[in-house]
Amino acid sequence: MKKNDINIIVDQNTSDTTKEKRDTGYLFQLLMKQRKGEENASRIAELKDKKLLTVEEAAELFGIGRTKIRELTSGDDCPFVLWIGGHRKIKREEFEKYVMDQFSI
Repeated sequence: MKKNDINIIVDQNTSDTTKEKRDTGYLFQLLMKQRKGEENASRIAELKDKKLLTVEEAAELFGIGRTKIRELTSGDDCPFVLWIGGHRKIKREEFEKYVMDQFSI
């Protein structure tokens, strides 16, 4: 029996209601992915306008892990970190220049 034969048997034994629910679920998932993609694009555009980013925002914007960003910003002479009390903020423009000049992080 071929793979296609199995699909035909399953489809023949599936009621129309089950097929409709499965199709509706699939369409719902596609719509949610599309909406999430639009929200992500909007979020990225919003982050590109900010001057100071949290570690989480920098990770989201640059696609670098939070742990790696914390590691990069831990040095006392780091030019792209601003400490506000115990909170670190990433200077977006300086960090972007740093990332673009690196071969590997």
